[in-house]
Amino acid sequence: MVESSTGRIGLLVRSAPGASRESRADLDVALAALSLDRQIDVYFIGAAVLQLARNLDSAAAQLPPGYKAWAALHDLGDVRLFAESSWLARCSAGDNDLIGPPTGLGSAQMALHWRSCNAVWSL
Repeated sequence: MVESSTGRIGLLVRSAPGASRESRADLDVALAALSLDRQIDVYFIGAAVLQLARNLDSAAAQLPPGYKAWAALHDLGDVRLFAESSWLARCSAGDNDLIGPPTGLGSAQMALHWRSCNAVWSL
């Protein structure tokens, strides 16, 4: 993929999986950003990182069983995944294998990181 001269888009993902179809909408926005040939950084805030759990039941988001589209993002373009370090530690302790896997950042470090993006979309 040709590197975009328009910079990076930061996506702040806040919705935890399973509560509604919101987690599917988050993924749709990420796919749309990639279709524009934009580089994206996806920041999973708090429990939103559980959207990356390999053992996640995708039926709550009205997706077919075993649907793991977050994993496909890397095949589609320049994508970096980030999550709060404290939540990554929780996932590790709970034996949750995460797709990606995301890079851990502290909350303050994450905020500084996404501010370096050219545009930030809060989902």
